[in-house]
Amino acid sequence: MKKIAVALLILTVAAGAFAQTATKYFVAHQGGYIGEATVTIDSTGKVKSASLAEWQGPGGWAENNSPDGKSLVDGAVVRVPDPLANTTATDPAIKGYMFYVYNLKADGTYVWSQYTPGKDAFAKPARQFERDFEGLMANPIRAEAYVKAARADTLVNVKIEGVKVIVGKKASETIHYGHMDKGNKLANYMPLNATSIGYRYNLKALIDFFVANPTTNFANFTMVKAKVTLKADANIDVAAKAAEYTAADDQVFAYGDALTGATFSDFPHYALELQAAYKMALAEGRVPFKK
Repeated sequence: MKKIAVALLILTVAAGAFAQTATKYFVAHQGGYIGEATVTIDSTGKVKSASLAEWQGPGGWAENNSPDGKSLVDGAVVRVPDPLANTTATDPAIKGYMFYVYNLKADGTYVWSQYTPGKDAFAKPARQFERDFEGLMANPIRAEAYVKAARADTLVNVKIEGVKVIVGKKASETIHYGHMDKGNKLANYMPLNATSIGYRYNLKALIDFFVANPTTNFANFTMVKAKVTLKADANIDVAAKAAEYTAADDQVFAYGDALTGATFSDFPHYALELQAAYKMALAEGRVPFKK
């Protein structure tokens, strides 16, 4: 009996220790941000944890290059790690990196285009800008490299002289909106105010609802007028005072009779990205994919 009890204990501990994690990378917030949805499950397929980050694209951290230093104009250049870019280059400052240039189009609008080294100089793309930053980041290999670089603070501004790359300030030194990851509790993106619960409390509502309901059809939502009650937590948003949200009610995402507590328009998209990561974790728990 003792041997059986010990065996059962070992199995129980092993089952409790099991964790399968998967991450889905995606272009977030209608472009301009790169998303990272991560889900961890246990041996029964239950979600143990989930997280989501949105890392700013070049428009959020490129160094201002206007004469007065207050704005971005044509010609600003940034460099990001990219396993698919410039793989045959001999210059270590170029090989394995993608360069993006703030590109003024003929119609007066700007786009972050790839900037490609040639024999004597870098060049903007001759085609119709179909390979801009968001388009390239649709490739999860590139998106993963970008996210890891954003987290490690290895994204940099550069100046180009011919084919010489002069490395300048890091993204963390030139960030325009307070933080690279707008979900960071110190970020000032979409702050809480009298009429909005703000981004970070929305993010908490998203994660809480997803963890409890990972198999929901998140595309099949309704909007319901409801009172949103917040519990102040400095670990969610250090700058927000939850009591300052005084709205009588708000438009809240709902699935059947279940209210999510979230009001931001990105909810269905981000929930589906988390669900994709959940499905990946389930698959990886059953099939030994090569690493």
